[in-house]
Amino acid sequence: MAIHVRNRYLKPLIRRASKVVFFILLLIVVGRCMGDPFYWLNYDFVLKVGHLIYGAGEIGAENIDDTYFYIDLITAVAITTAIYLLIVKLIKKIRSK
Repeated sequence: MAIHVRNRYLKPLIRRASKVVFFILLLIVVGRCMGDPFYWLNYDFVLKVGHLIYGAGEIGAENIDDTYFYIDLITAVAITTAIYLLIVKLIKKIRSK
């Protein structure tokens, strides 16, 4: 099923929007598959990163939770970017044949 667009300015916009939607959906899937960061991140590592971000005297329970979130988000975006780039290369290779 192909979408036929007559406007030449609308076609690249639709293509970019579909890529963004695909990346966000892939990010959601990767984030759900990774699970809870409390299980796969070491508390001492998170505490050291929290000290780097907030300072040694300012680390508390809420800041620790924020640090878990930041590390989880950065990891999920990095993994999703790698998977996305591999999928885009694969699609380009398949389409070129």
